[in-house]
Amino acid sequence: MKRLAPISPSTLPPQTVPSTEPRSVGRLSRLSLPVISGQVTRRPPSKLQPLPAPNGTILDLDIETVSAGFDDPEWVPQKITCVAWSWVGEDGVESRICGPDGLFGRPERRAEMLAALLEQIGKAGTLTGHNIARFDLRIINAEAMRLGLNPVRRARVQDTMRLVRAKGFKKGQDNLGLLLRVQDEKMALPWQAWQDAYDEDGWATIRQRCESDVVMHKQIRAELLSRGWLRPAVEWHS
Repeated sequence: MKRLAPISPSTLPPQTVPSTEPRSVGRLSRLSLPVISGQVTRRPPSKLQPLPAPNGTILDLDIETVSAGFDDPEWVPQKITCVAWSWVGEDGVESRICGPDGLFGRPERRAEMLAALLEQIGKAGTLTGHNIARFDLRIINAEAMRLGLNPVRRARVQDTMRLVRAKGFKKGQDNLGLLLRVQDEKMALPWQAWQDAYDEDGWATIRQRCESDVVMHKQIRAELLSRGWLRPAVEWHS
């Protein structure tokens, strides 16, 4: 009877070679990253990267928008009706509107409103506002592309939605203002008041509302910084 030689692991097909990796136990899987040449590979960097201490000017900004069309129930396009900004350390607040003629008119929206805001954004070392990373800057870019203007590519942003980690803490600007006892509040406009404001010649109420948002936000940011609740500015890019 012919004797069979013992089979070593090296003679087995690659898929049958016993694994030396430790097995997962129960539902606790091994979650370590793959190792290449003794070094752990790194995941791609986050879009929000911490930056060093700011140098230069800080621009506080806000926009007002209206819904403009319902082609897709899951997506409601926004049109900017008013923009406002103020430099931190200064008292003045600037605002621009597109006006009724500019709601769907390119010249008024392009030259008289959005281009003016983009010019100020280009001068700023840091941008600040409430929820501007997820809303304002994205809407600004959408409008810029529709109007043939250069969108915001990269910016240093300190968003007052980015506070110390907490659970069950309401981060809306109105709530923060009440909690922090800031001096000024943004103008309250219920639904019908918004409708009436857009019927006014010159949209004075719309401008006042947008400007009051910026004034209030500057005070909120200053108070958050004094309490150490506001997270550092990060790099935002489109």
